[in-house]
Amino acid sequence: MSSAPPKPRLIHESLNNVSHTIRFLAIGVVSQVIFMAGLNFSTLTFEPRGYPASTIYAAFYTFYIPVGHLFQCLFVFGWPTDYLPSLMSNAPIGLTAMAIGTALTGFLSKIEFDSLVEDWMSSVFGTAPPDHSEDEGEFYASLVVMVATGVWCYVLSLYVNAAKPAEEGGKAEKDPAKEL
Repeated sequence: MSSAPPKPRLIHESLNNVSHTIRFLAIGVVSQVIFMAGLNFSTLTFEPRGYPASTIYAAFYTFYIPVGHLFQCLFVFGWPTDYLPSLMSNAPIGLTAMAIGTALTGFLSKIEFDSLVEDWMSSVFGTAPPDHSEDEGEFYASLVVMVATGVWCYVLSLYVNAAKPAEEGGKAEKDPAKEL
């Protein structure tokens, strides 16, 4: 007798009727929009005070990890039985994404990526060259970082949060990596 796996405990049961992939994509977009708005605000607030963009990114991302995990639990994977261990198993995903994003943000800021994009867009669309005399944030760099870290987090989140296979006959298969 095979029973269907239990449905995840989402914020509303009707979300179980929406494909897991669609939920992940939708909440990823919403989460990234919130993240980008917060990061852009933080950059505009703290960069004039002398903080480098990569430091601002790292600090903001560290505080955003629990928020992103909360969204994933409520809308995608379901509320875990034990929240804190779930957060701790997902934190390395955020921390490695932060390291990738910090390095990428620092690099894109150093090469003045936003100015390069604005100049390129100006030449392609035949508009007047943009005035680079005042700081305008890191919007285009944030988009590149968002895509890079988004793909990274998607792949790792699927692995870490995948439903555990049902144990057959009461015996679980041993994981050699955990025995070391």
